Amino acid sequence: MNWMFPTLPWAVRVSYAGQSRVIGQGPEKVEMACRTEAALRSLIACDLSRFLDYYVAGEADLNGDMYAFVGARNHVRRDELWRIKWRYQLRYLSTALFPSSVRRKLTAVSSHYDLPNEFILSYLDTRTRAYSCAMWKSPEALGDLSDQALEDAQHDKFAMALDELQIQPDDKFLDIGCGYGYAVHLAESKYGCRNALGITLSQNQIDEGYSKNLKLKHYMEVPADGTFDKIYTCGMISHLDRAEIEQYYRHVFGLLKSGGKVWFHAIIPPANDAGLTNYTTISGTFSQKYVFPDHFQFPLHVHLKMIERLGFRVKKVHFRYGHYAKTLRHWYKRFVENLPRTRPMITPTIERAWHLYLTYASVVDGPNSVLKQIVCEKP
Repeated sequence: MNWMFPTLPWAVRVSYAGQSRVIGQGPEKVEMACRTEAALRSLIACDLSRFLDYYVAGEADLNGDMYAFVGARNHVRRDELWRIKWRYQLRYLSTALFPSSVRRKLTAVSSHYDLPNEFILSYLDTRTRAYSCAMWKSPEALGDLSDQALEDAQHDKFAMALDELQIQPDDKFLDIGCGYGYAVHLAESKYGCRNALGITLSQNQIDEGYSKNLKLKHYMEVPADGTFDKIYTCGMISHLDRAEIEQYYRHVFGLLKSGGKVWFHAIIPPANDAGLTNYTTISGTFSQKYVFPDHFQFPLHVHLKMIERLGFRVKKVHFRYGHYAKTLRHWYKRFVENLPRTRPMITPTIERAWHLYLTYASVVDGPNSVLKQIVCEKP
């Protein structure tokens, strides 16, 4: 393990049956307490993907600073060592070749978003209940959680996009993957839009949503008849596998009327040799297993090539760094603070998985990934 993480500037203690060893140098921040020999052997083999399975199963504990544990990823000797072994990658091979069925998408999305509503809401902001990246005035101040309220940063994210789209009262407006429908609500209340629709695959979000104009519907079930003036989609693209992205962009192109505009918002990784799609890395595969089934990320060039080939006119491309990481820091703080109340609503597996999901994403995906926002027009 010291070979794998040669520059780790703090100490991580590995313990089992009354004995322990230390990884790294400097102040001790976290303990990996193995309860079973199998969990310990996964570390001996440097199979961190398997160790995370044992952790979620309760065969190991992580005591102390969770950010210190997940932050070790940034000190791995080579990026390739963060890739999962081929026997694990084969599980996701079909997603790169064949689009997922509507039924599979319904199951994947529901498995996450239809967890007890009170649990999900316990770590989201109370103003928008947005389950996507907020827009911060000072995203570089990652550790400062007092400079701006999460509620205001989430509202700013929606307001920025709808201002850019120039929503008009007579527009036919669609939000794909609308969550609790705050964008639909804002379009109706601030811009006076009389024909707004939000679609989601979560019944919870419809039942507790901000607008009566939310529907349980897959995007392919909305006729691509060229009738929408403006489309907003935030984060939904990350639920599409490699074979489905072009199908999605083609359908959105068909939904828009000539002169119509669309705002695409998603988290993307930088292009690199090791790859950062969610079925090649240790942290990404963990998310696939326990948090967001069928959740993927692809570099910007993959998206732009498809968008332009299909006929969209790209008007603007925004790059945002640090916004996702800071959003996740706020979510994790609220998650931990509310655990005494929400723990009875979830299983121990969910609790452990969320500790890693919310911290891994802010340490690994947050700083290294890019928030891309693409504004397109249909000629």
